[in-house]
Amino acid sequence: MHALYRLRLLLLTGTTAALWGCTPTPPDPMESFQLQPGFAMTLAASEPLIFDPVDMAFDEKGRAFVVEMPGYPMNDAEGKIVLLEDSDGNGQFDTRLVFADSLGVASSLMAYRGGFLVASPPDLIFLKDTDGDDRADTREIILSGFSYGNLQHNFNGLTYGLDNQIYIANGGNSGNVYWPQTPDQKLSIRGSDLRIDLENQKIELFGRTSGGFELAMDEWGNFFGTHNTEHISHIVFPGKYMEGTLPGYNLDEISDHSEGELARIYPIGKQDTRVNHPEQSGYFSGACGITYYGANAFPQAFNGNIFVADVVLNLIHRDVIHPDGPSYRASREDKEREFLASSDRSFRPVNMITGPDGALYVLDMHRKVIEHPEWIPDEIEDTLDLNAGKDAGRIYRITPEGGLPVAHPSFARNNLPEVVAHLSHPSLWYRITAQRLLVEWHDEASVPILEEFFAQTPSPQGKLHALWTMAGIQKPSVDIIIAALSDDHPEVRAAGIQLSEAYESNNEKLLKKLLSLENESQPKVVMQLLLTLSALPEAEQEKNYPVVRRIMLQHTGNPWMRMAIAVAGKNNPSRFAGDLLAEKNMPEGSTELLEMLSRQSGQMATENELLQLLKQAAQAEHSLQVSLLNGLSSGVARRDQPLTSTKQIDQYLGKLETTLPVTLASWQLRKTMSLPLPASGNKQLQQAAAIATNREAATAERVENLELMAFGPFAGREELLFSLLNTREPQALQSVAIRQLRESREKTVGPRLVEIWSELGPETRKAAGDILLYQEDNHPVLLSALETGKVQMGEMNFHLERRRELLFSEDESVRKRAKALFSDAGVFTRKEALDKMKPALSLKGNAVAGKLVFTQTCNPCHRHKGEGNEVGPELTEIYRKSGQTLMHDILDPNAAADNRYISHTVETVSGEVVSGIVMQENDDEVVLRQMNGQDRSILRRDIRTFTSTGLSLMPEGLENAMTTQQMADLLAFLQQAP
Repeated sequence: MHALYRLRLLLLTGTTAALWGCTPTPPDPMESFQLQPGFAMTLAASEPLIFDPVDMAFDEKGRAFVVEMPGYPMNDAEGKIVLLEDSDGNGQFDTRLVFADSLGVASSLMAYRGGFLVASPPDLIFLKDTDGDDRADTREIILSGFSYGNLQHNFNGLTYGLDNQIYIANGGNSGNVYWPQTPDQKLSIRGSDLRIDLENQKIELFGRTSGGFELAMDEWGNFFGTHNTEHISHIVFPGKYMEGTLPGYNLDEISDHSEGELARIYPIGKQDTRVNHPEQSGYFSGACGITYYGANAFPQAFNGNIFVADVVLNLIHRDVIHPDGPSYRASREDKEREFLASSDRSFRPVNMITGPDGALYVLDMHRKVIEHPEWIPDEIEDTLDLNAGKDAGRIYRITPEGGLPVAHPSFARNNLPEVVAHLSHPSLWYRITAQRLLVEWHDEASVPILEEFFAQTPSPQGKLHALWTMAGIQKPSVDIIIAALSDDHPEVRAAGIQLSEAYESNNEKLLKKLLSLENESQPKVVMQLLLTLSALPEAEQEKNYPVVRRIMLQHTGNPWMRMAIAVAGKNNPSRFAGDLLAEKNMPEGSTELLEMLSRQSGQMATENELLQLLKQAAQAEHSLQVSLLNGLSSGVARRDQPLTSTKQIDQYLGKLETTLPVTLASWQLRKTMSLPLPASGNKQLQQAAAIATNREAATAERVENLELMAFGPFAGREELLFSLLNTREPQALQSVAIRQLRESREKTVGPRLVEIWSELGPETRKAAGDILLYQEDNHPVLLSALETGKVQMGEMNFHLERRRELLFSEDESVRKRAKALFSDAGVFTRKEALDKMKPALSLKGNAVAGKLVFTQTCNPCHRHKGEGNEVGPELTEIYRKSGQTLMHDILDPNAAADNRYISHTVETVSGEVVSGIVMQENDDEVVLRQMNGQDRSILRRDIRTFTSTGLSLMPEGLENAMTTQQMADLLAFLQQAP
């Protein structure tokens, strides 16, 4: 190897270090970390050995290659791939060599055919060193057409799948992808991840991981993705089976520890101020680097876990995965702490990799600012150094306490039995590497060795890899697949089913074995059987219909099984739907499945098939009639060619319209098909208006009749809709009324909502605010209301994206007026008070003294660690916010008031006045929590007026009651972690 290309940093002198222009590594960067007990972490590499690492891969020799992205976030520097070596085997890298440079904004790499596939948008490229100097001298564009812009959303996550395909995470930038040999044949990938067969030049839309960074493949070939706030999702089955059938996702968000749309995580140390979404403090918002640990070198409880980093909150979270039907659930095992967390705000764990040694390698991009400038307000961006950290980078090595020996993998081309034996290695890295190499070598002499290995190994993982390795070289024999279908392990059986797709249509023996699995107990195996049967030629599907029908009636309870059934019925959904309608004992989930099937029917069925379904529906339960009609409406709206003859459909619909729920669904189908309402329609609308406004009628009946009124002209119901926004009305009725007002998009709606703003209940006011903000015609109305104080700033939940609806408007007048009210950096209604108390942020606070301040000032309305009154928000977890954010909340409570804590006043019909915050709103009552902490329930029928000031219950002016030191003490107390 040429000395010119090799740099041995252990021998660096001060002069050489100066040549790199880097600051030395801090004396002990490990002090900032809190690590799971039982584990150890060492610094495996840091600057000047490595800079801005974002991905890492080990080749079959066990050598580490790292992608550097110095151009983040401005795309102002070229990426590199560097080779790191550990010359003395102590677990720390000491040698750096640039393997390839000028890689643009490369984000990912994967070992392949003696070189690497590299995601370097707009291209997927192949790099290889052919002369042995550890410098890539071959560079070939494999695919092109990937879009790039915001570097956070470039395609990434290159992974060698168990099925020998290359998997790619979309990232979010999308693109029109093509092979360089056929540039005119482009595939729009939209929001989908990809599965690529490089040997046969085939591209499939695989799934939708929501544009995140990285994919994780488990030991059975399942894929998991992540994206910002949704930290873990499972791609339940490949998108290829859904082509031409169902709209929607095959992605299951599997966290069982989310609170609504957010999952709580536990950062440590002093927290930074969130520049865009302060409400996300302490929750996943920068999830990335999802990694499956399958090396079997950690304690058993950690093997098979999935690790997800949050690059914003400087931590790594651990999820334990459990089967849930054909999908999974991810559970938190570590209570109120994370697997790894750092108090160093520059620790940016963007990715993780399991090495051949079984260690978990953490890639720390080490940046002061990690948010992309697109999401940083300009005035805040001007105060930040976006380049801080570009001269740094860290790689950490996590092992069990006691460490792990450095690995020296061997995959000898001339020793096929030894390589095949690696297919049952305890580590997934060894297994998948051995499989990839055997497939790349494509040596038919390995097939009998693989067959013998499959027959003898007790390892289900080994059998699985052997099956797919054979498939990558030549089709496994029918006998091998039949043996897989009879295996004790469900994952092996599922793989056998999938591999049978190359045979089943012309092999009776194999097909008979396949169909015998209809009574299989494992959901994943049944799901794969349905998907595989859906891939048969249409004639074969017809022949096998009785089996699929029996499966259908046994597995409707799980949503993913229902989707697989709908996929199996894609060529004749009307038949499936008809049989479901005819079933006397309807299994659980039948209505949901029927809606799926009828949606497909509406999209592709002939008029005669639709008429037959409507005829059968006449004898079915009303709930099934509703599902059928709703599905047909959705499907007809997606037809490429509209139905030309609908007279008979009109007649059949008239026969079904005997109950209100069915009439609602039927009228929606009429609307979709441009059919007129029945002759009795006007009379029914009049009756619906009478019932909707009748307070003596049941709420559910009133809601259904109000829903029916949506099919009449808006002018005829506008007054009625506004009258139903009265807080004396059930909340369910108000929700329907405000939705119809939103859907009308009439210009009269916005001004009228402002007129009655203070009389609206919290939930209705929130929906009204969305109408004012997200319908551009209402922007002048909203701004006037904000300027006059008719609508308070805090009531509009003006987080970054909501502010930008006005600040970035195409209307110059709207932009100018909005800028006079707030900025891209936030909402500040009491800037003078904040400026006065700002020195407190620089003072050292005393938490003991701060507790006294809290007791005297905050206790009457807030609870903290079991003390105080719960009128306002519980503050025990407030420590996750920065001091600056906390001070803003304290001194400027009406800048972004939580609607739950806005003060309301109720006057009852008897003249009593009750004030407080709304703790609960339902159809029958409103519950107010008063300043003394007591709850008061008031029946809606007893309410005369229900008004709000739009202001937080928390008073302004607290800065006049404390010194800057007392504020510093209070912040120190509130920021104490449990």
